[in-house]
Amino acid sequence: MMNNRLLLPLVFIFLPFIYLASVYGGLPDEIPIHFDWRGNADGWGPKYILWFLPAIGIPLTLLVNAAIVSNFGKTEPTDKQRNIGLITLVFTSLLLCYIIYGAGAGNYDGLGGLSILFGLLFGALGNYLPVLKPNAFVGIRVPPTLKSAIKWTKTHRFAGPLFLVGGVLLVLNGLFVRGGAITVVMLITVGGISLIPVVYAYRLPDDEEGDLV
Repeated sequence: MMNNRLLLPLVFIFLPFIYLASVYGGLPDEIPIHFDWRGNADGWGPKYILWFLPAIGIPLTLLVNAAIVSNFGKTEPTDKQRNIGLITLVFTSLLLCYIIYGAGAGNYDGLGGLSILFGLLFGALGNYLPVLKPNAFVGIRVPPTLKSAIKWTKTHRFAGPLFLVGGVLLVLNGLFVRGGAITVVMLITVGGISLIPVVYAYRLPDDEEGDLV
């Protein structure tokens, strides 16, 4: 029997290809390939271009995940590193499916689905940040956290709940806000989630520092 650790990633690796194959015959020859900030189409192209999305996006994600999990062979990957790699793969797979869906539908209905996907991503990452060990790829890697193990720990413990709350707000934004306001709320929320932990790290005192990665 195939190991579940291998089976689940395989499902999300092939999901965009399978979904695209299932809808490809019903797509018009010309599809929308560019959308404005409200999710309305403003550029068109041949439908075969959709095959480039999973053909490029999935291998790139796998390459990044391999680097995250293996740390280039320097350390044995932990379960948390593997889970973060899986979260990244799942997000990329669902995002590609969402892009394919929008191209077929002709619009993204205000980008609500994108806000929900980002909310699930940040919420999932928020569950792991407080216990994330220093590493070369994942986390809030700014000079204060790279120079001090204490600052790394404090910053990631601070960021974990923030990511969870922000993730919930993004999901609610995608479900209940309409029109261009979805994009505005999404950008403000993502920007806040990303920047606040960095500011927090820089404001931590320098009294107890130690070498890190």
